[in-house]
Amino acid sequence: MLPEHPPIHTLGRYLRAQYGRKLRRIMFDIGTDCPNRDGETGYGGCIYCDIDGSGTGAMRNQKSLLEQWEEGLKRVRRSQPEGPAAIAYVQSYSNTYPDLLPLAGALDFLSDKSNIAPILSVGTRPDCFGKEAAALLKSYGKKFSEVWVEFGLETTSDEVQKVIGRNDTLANYHTACELAHQHDLKIVTHTLAGLPGEKMTGLAEQVKETIRAGSHGIKFHQLMVLRKTKLESIWRKGELDLLEVNEYVEMVAQVLTRIPPEMVVHRLVAENPAESYLAPADWPSRAKVHGMIEKKHRALVAHGA
Repeated sequence: MLPEHPPIHTLGRYLRAQYGRKLRRIMFDIGTDCPNRDGETGYGGCIYCDIDGSGTGAMRNQKSLLEQWEEGLKRVRRSQPEGPAAIAYVQSYSNTYPDLLPLAGALDFLSDKSNIAPILSVGTRPDCFGKEAAALLKSYGKKFSEVWVEFGLETTSDEVQKVIGRNDTLANYHTACELAHQHDLKIVTHTLAGLPGEKMTGLAEQVKETIRAGSHGIKFHQLMVLRKTKLESIWRKGELDLLEVNEYVEMVAQVLTRIPPEMVVHRLVAENPAESYLAPADWPSRAKVHGMIEKKHRALVAHGA
């Protein structure tokens, strides 16, 4: 038996401590774009990003915000039939680009739902986050219990940014985090393990910069091959080495021993619907990988890693 130790400070544990219950995300697509798709910095998106901008595709399917809300609320009410139940997550693409009008309209709509969704979270690229966007999110600070802004870091190497067609920079990430701090917004940083051209220390470097930026939360993702992405073509040519599950578990468990105890771990491993997912094909379920990381982390802590 491994000795007892403080568990990983996961989002579920954080929410139960703050709200007495687990809240589930309702994801929104507000029809925004990405500079990596419209030619501002690139075309076609990052090599791993699918046609829906890593989101729901709701706007492409002509679903209004009200329809998205009602569908999401029906789902989250299965586990929380009364009271606060949700995190309103404006997810797809870069939600502060090319202008703030879609986001402003969405926030106005969602602010009336804050009794059910007390947390607002908005995802965007660091290079698309300026003073006006920060001020807009701050203006809803009294409507919601918490306002999060989610930034993709993905790599600390500007050269790898070019390899994956993302075309952002580490400097932009730190500038965006500084703005978020100045406007009293909570930061959630997305990391990504296993990118082409990334060193095996890549995830550790991302976590180091996440800590340096004062991020309040972190999400861990593994590189996955999805249908209708540039990465699919590379993978089908046999030109892509993907992480094995044990490699990923070791990486995440190791970096978890280094993060501040107050940093909230929003995600330990990513997943995608079966209809869009291609590889790696031999991974266990998300719950299984989650358990493997927790077990490995316990062992590392027990041995003073």
